[in-house]
Amino acid sequence: MVTEWQVRKASVRDVDFVVKMIEAAARAGKFHSDTPSTEQFRKFAFEDPPRDYMLFVAQHEDEVIGYVDARVRRGVGLLLGLFVKTAFRNKGVGTALMGKVMEHFTRKACHKVRLEAFLDNCEAIDFYRRQGFETEGFLRKDEERRDTVIMSKFV
Repeated sequence: MVTEWQVRKASVRDVDFVVKMIEAAARAGKFHSDTPSTEQFRKFAFEDPPRDYMLFVAQHEDEVIGYVDARVRRGVGLLLGLFVKTAFRNKGVGTALMGKVMEHFTRKACHKVRLEAFLDNCEAIDFYRRQGFETEGFLRKDEERRDTVIMSKFV
């Protein structure tokens, strides 16, 4: 049973863990199939990140068990990805990650937070609804020819 974990700002030493989670999510059909290499993600997240980019991880002992990354654009918080390892789901890890990124959006004076998820990713969509997100629209047969839901929440 998981009893102790923490959410913190990610460091470059977390890149391998995060990339492995992205790959696992892609294999499960939850994320896009074009996953970044470790080097690509390190460059994106730490060497030349987008303006107002933030990456947080949840850590249990020496293992990164979840992450969330986001950025701010024109007053809107964009949730880029959120993933929690299967063994650590339904234990508050995702909610804690979401809380941390929402604090970041509040500090950046965002008025709205937006995300996209594949429409068949019911587990994620249910999670986002429990976090107060509402469906704003749909993209039919969009990237990877999959239906995507756009969800948002006003801050």
